[in-house]
Amino acid sequence: MPMQRDIVLRWIQQLAALIARLLRGDRSLTLVIVREELAQAYATLLGPIDRLAAHLDPTRVAELLIDPHRIHGYAQLLALESALERFEGRAEAAQSLAERARAVLDEAIHRSREPVPEWEAWAEALDQDGASLPDQAPQ
Repeated sequence: MPMQRDIVLRWIQQLAALIARLLRGDRSLTLVIVREELAQAYATLLGPIDRLAAHLDPTRVAELLIDPHRIHGYAQLLALESALERFEGRAEAAQSLAERARAVLDEAIHRSREPVPEWEAWAEALDQDGASLPDQAPQ
């Protein structure tokens, strides 16, 4: 399982870098490309509950995902999607996704057997600035 976690983590980091490039104005990227990558990341991480997850409360999604690292990954994807919504001028949708990311992150923290300082730091950053992306949390 750790190898799979590493792969998922690297993939989410690559997606975060792609979104950061878009937000900085990289003209080689389009929203279509980034949205397709995000959709693929959701499908891979969530598997059979991909389409259902957005309609479930964070606790139920966490129960279905089981693994705190997968739950954390879902929170990261929600935060990245929030950044895209904010970029496209949809502040209300962005805020809703950021709040959902924070709630899902709480589930990951709660279910983790041992504290993960990076997760807790990101939670604090989200409390201060709901737009904080996972890689922007203080380390």
